[in-house]
Amino acid sequence: SAPATLTLVILPAITAHPTDANATAGTNVTFSVDANGTAPLTYQWQKGGVNIGGATNASITLTNVQPVDAGAYRCVVTNPYGTATSSAAALTVFVPVVITTQPADVNATTGATVTFDVNATGTAPITYQWQKNGTNISGATAATLTLTNVQDDDNGAYRVVVSNVTGSVNSNGATLAVSLPTTLAEFTNGL
Repeated sequence: SAPATLTLVILPAITAHPTDANATAGTNVTFSVDANGTAPLTYQWQKGGVNIGGATNASITLTNVQPVDAGAYRCVVTNPYGTATSSAAALTVFVPVVITTQPADVNATTGATVTFDVNATGTAPITYQWQKNGTNISGATAATLTLTNVQDDDNGAYRVVVSNVTGSVNSNGATLAVSLPTTLAEFTNGL
């Protein structure tokens, strides 16, 4: 009889799965998978179980990631004899803090109540620390700083440090100028 040929075929198997990644918006992220099995091996990356067009290599690089890119990524590896699917790797995208409204300068009279406000966007949680002349103000950790019964020693530059998981940014300095009420100032100047 003619000699028989034994061909050993190996189903695809994932030997290294993609790993979770955290990224700041605007950066690049790469997921990779290692697999073995009888050639040829083909690769198809998926996000949320849906094929990603053109993502047919052992690795995928996502450029300029944005919050919409967050999700679960996996790779389906196929050969003529079967299919293997990697575990899903989670991509979390963090958005840096951006101050959208800066605190404004305030002119006030002695005894008045003054408020400084800041508005910021970014990945929560966002934290705030107000400063006067570059020094932290104890307990001033909200988006709004309210000063009651202001006096001459409250004059100065007020700013807020706004932070999240990606880092922090400083607001512009807002000047508080405290003066005597008009009637009292006129009386004092007349003496």
